Amino acid sequence: MARRPAAWRHRPDRKRLLAFALLGIVAPGLHVAAARATPELVLLLRHGHKSGEAGDYNLSPQGFERALALATLLPRCFGRPSQIRAFYLDPESSKNARSYQTAVPLAVATGVNITIDIASREDSFRSGRYILTDPSFDGRRVVIFWEHRRLPELAAGLGWQTMAPIGDGDFDQLIALRYRPAELRPEVIHYSQSRLLAGQQRCESPLAPHPGPRPQQRPGPP
Repeated sequence: MARRPAAWRHRPDRKRLLAFALLGIVAPGLHVAAARATPELVLLLRHGHKSGEAGDYNLSPQGFERALALATLLPRCFGRPSQIRAFYLDPESSKNARSYQTAVPLAVATGVNITIDIASREDSFRSGRYILTDPSFDGRRVVIFWEHRRLPELAAGLGWQTMAPIGDGDFDQLIALRYRPAELRPEVIHYSQSRLLAGQQRCESPLAPHPGPRPQQRPGPP
């Protein structure tokens, strides 16, 4: 069988090029090394308290009250969010509705729309990695309400590999991830929602600016 000319042997295959192009569209997470975003702050919260009754996917009255309180607390402590993201919500059964329900009062209070992460149920790690690679998150403040068993996986995608599992009865944690452009791992700050609401814990530190050179003052009139 005659061999193809050298120019033909090194010519890119059009089908392979098309396949790679499609991968670039449907799987942007594969190009992690090609892009990097540095959010200012990412807040991780579990959804609010639940009733525990089988088939009830809604917040309990206690969980709804906490969601209302967070709608005031979070902007006051950490500033108005740029994005609000919630764990996957099944549109037919309403399973996992609590994450979205917890986010609603904050969205109403701030005017920021809620993004439901459709892929989070299958791959929460990739959900976190997406935030660190999409330029739209650069310099942003992101508040995330999530399913507690998937939070460590999400945190790993956000560059925090050592998040401990959250107990089934723990609805009080609030974790702030603060990023710096020159650092790969975020600074991790733990808060108690109940202590913040009671004024027993300070919340200014995540947004405290680093000291920089003082601006030069213009000389006054002689």
